[in-house]
Amino acid sequence: MQNLVFKVTATTFWTKSSILFSLFIFLSIQSCWMSPEFPEETPIINDTPDDFSGNSSSTQLEEFTFGEFITSVYLAPAEEKQALVDSFMLWADSTTGIPYIEDSTAYFLYLNESNPDVAVAGDFCGWDPSGQGFTFLSGTNLYYRAYQFESDARLDYKFVVNGNWILDPLNSSTCSGGFGPNSELSMSAYVQPEEIQEYDIPHGSITFSNFSDTTQGRTRAVRIYTPPGYSEGELNYRSIYFHDGNEYINLGYARNVLDYLIQQELIPPVIAVFVDPLNRNEEYSYDMQFMEMFVNELVPWVDSQYRTMTDPDSRAIAGVSLGGLTSLLFTLHHPETFANCGAYSSAIWIGDLIVQYEVSGVLPVKIYMDAGTYESSILNSSASLVEILENNGWDHKWLVWHEGHSWGAWRAHLDESLTYFWPLAATGIDDSY
Repeated sequence: MQNLVFKVTATTFWTKSSILFSLFIFLSIQSCWMSPEFPEETPIINDTPDDFSGNSSSTQLEEFTFGEFITSVYLAPAEEKQALVDSFMLWADSTTGIPYIEDSTAYFLYLNESNPDVAVAGDFCGWDPSGQGFTFLSGTNLYYRAYQFESDARLDYKFVVNGNWILDPLNSSTCSGGFGPNSELSMSAYVQPEEIQEYDIPHGSITFSNFSDTTQGRTRAVRIYTPPGYSEGELNYRSIYFHDGNEYINLGYARNVLDYLIQQELIPPVIAVFVDPLNRNEEYSYDMQFMEMFVNELVPWVDSQYRTMTDPDSRAIAGVSLGGLTSLLFTLHHPETFANCGAYSSAIWIGDLIVQYEVSGVLPVKIYMDAGTYESSILNSSASLVEILENNGWDHKWLVWHEGHSWGAWRAHLDESLTYFWPLAATGIDDSY
């Protein structure tokens, strides 16, 4: 447990009996502390407003939990309450950071002196701030709320202050999403994905093109990633197609991930094709005309412009949410084109995709699927499809994360599908060319 260290100085006015009394109160209410919400004012032990620098005025050290800190402020004289809060905030920021994490509990903290209405919304409550209000610590500017999460959870959230949705001003960690940035909570055992960072390593190139089809008479943006060394060689490369292409580059950091995995020899060099939808909700919801255009026109166009391997085992398609649904549909109907499918947080509760897989024979494809425990409808429907894949003997990989419906999750796990589709041997040598 992360414990708060207070200094009890020679000037403190609290007697041993008052501390024992405070501890008695603490023990009587400790069962409340691990619930998602604290009482309005939770009593615990008092302390002095010293900082945490270890100065010579300290006569002894005591270790207290967050709950005990709250009670110490509650019982402190009015003139000492804010100083105790200030000291704790400095200490918390220098240890776990804010939100403050103690074992499996995350404490969301907010400072404001104008008596606002404060709540939190995020992956963990369906982004609904109703019933997620903070407790105000009387006599201070501190508002707080506690939740229990898994030790490896990573979640997006925002504060809602007087009806306005804002980033957590005390947390510099953010995650970009389709509706702008969110604050990010990472519990103590969560491992940040190193592959999304940008390093001083060889980088691939991205070329922008407009592709016009004859099936629908539409023009759409297509971005092509070619790996380092592509222009200097004559080799042919595997290819992966991404739905929501622009977001996969800007929010999913796909270029950084590809550069890193290639440089680390975790996958062979690949060409990536990032395709933007024109009408996302329409095209990614069982639009068979869109699928036929994609397979019969866009893929052959890419093959004619770039040095791609054209066998289905060397081609993959991937997407998130509705894009994951569409990727699963493409692979089911066109295994001769896409023998690898990356389906992230797929919205397969829409339509009859599960039934289509249930009545299908087993195809010679690889299917990667994942979902978060904080996106229940997607997790449950995905698990239903996975059960069919397992029972029927499909080649598949299924992973579950303590995360929500977020680019923070999808960008962190892109490597899982790529290394599943095309793993390099331990030597780093790709013998398939």
